[in-house]
Amino acid sequence: MSNTGRRVCFEKSKYIVYEPYRGMHLAYHAKRFCFSRQSKYQKIDIIDNDAYGRMLFLDHNLQHTEYDARIFNQALCGTAKRNEAARIIVLGGGSGQTLMELLESPTIAHVTLVEIDQLLIESCKKHIKGVNHAFRDPRVRVVIDDAFSYLNSTTEEFDTAIIDLTEKPFAMRNHSTTLNQVYFDIKAKCKGCCSQYLGSSVALAKNRRLVDIAYGSCRKILSGVWLDDVFIPSFGAPHTFMHAGYES
Repeated sequence: MSNTGRRVCFEKSKYIVYEPYRGMHLAYHAKRFCFSRQSKYQKIDIIDNDAYGRMLFLDHNLQHTEYDARIFNQALCGTAKRNEAARIIVLGGGSGQTLMELLESPTIAHVTLVEIDQLLIESCKKHIKGVNHAFRDPRVRVVIDDAFSYLNSTTEEFDTAIIDLTEKPFAMRNHSTTLNQVYFDIKAKCKGCCSQYLGSSVALAKNRRLVDIAYGSCRKILSGVWLDDVFIPSFGAPHTFMHAGYES
């Protein structure tokens, strides 16, 4: 039987390969590279893809797609919005997606976003729809700094914290020590409330250890901790989000 389907010539220079968990690789064809550059902290790639539209990768780790960004954003920020948080600190979030979601809420008075990678912010403002507008919103303050250090040193208080980081910052540090300090700071400065993206929910995932450690550490320090597994089509797997301290 002849193959009448479309033949795909796998040229590595035209694809980005994402590993959502060990043993599975997803290859995303770049119809066009909109931006590709190594910052001081990570490799940033923004591409156009036939299926998912505009996509953002950090060190080949998928962060955002035009097609289903709403699913991720609501999973991360929906609890804070439902609880009508007014003053929020976002740890990470340089893609601007968290800002875009939060700013839809009429209760938002002020968002402080702490991102270490200035180039990430500038590239997303230029190449991802809506991001530049979000960063220019008068309710937003951007701080270029290490998110953990800033939260630890600031005297400002917030209604909640949104932790929108890749797994990389935790991998470079002692998980338990770092996470414990973050949750102690959230208890002291964010009314004990936070929402955090943790990574793949797949039991065999190489980062499942981080999910378990984060959940265990958070439960020791904050109250009302719960996990939510959400399937994100472009990620090819369900991913885990953690929430703590909220009424609902």
